[in-house]
Amino acid sequence: MYDEEEQLPYSEIDAEEAKRLIEAGAHAIDVRQLDEWNGGHISQATLVPIDGIYAFGKALAEQNLPKDEDVIFVCASGRRSASASEIARLLGFQKVYNLAHGMHGWMSYGFPATR
Repeated sequence: MYDEEEQLPYSEIDAEEAKRLIEAGAHAIDVRQLDEWNGGHISQATLVPIDGIYAFGKALAEQNLPKDEDVIFVCASGRRSASASEIARLLGFQKVYNLAHGMHGWMSYGFPATR
């Protein structure tokens, strides 16, 4: 993992901050698998499953998102989305956010999930 002094290449945000950013136009990318997505997701999110580093990088690039706009990565608990956030930074995305605690965190705030 990271040393305390080492800076993460992305920002870790909670569900309230994620909701605020999404309402302001941030792109939400859900990196879970289709069955997880079908169980409930953020309505404005786009599904881009993280199956492997190269496949995910290619699929993310195919979304043609502007690299200078806010992008929030979401998974179930925040681990896969942390990996996705690192990959996005390597691809040149500048404003990258990881949703801490993922959909579990989103739901714990009582925010809606689309099925």
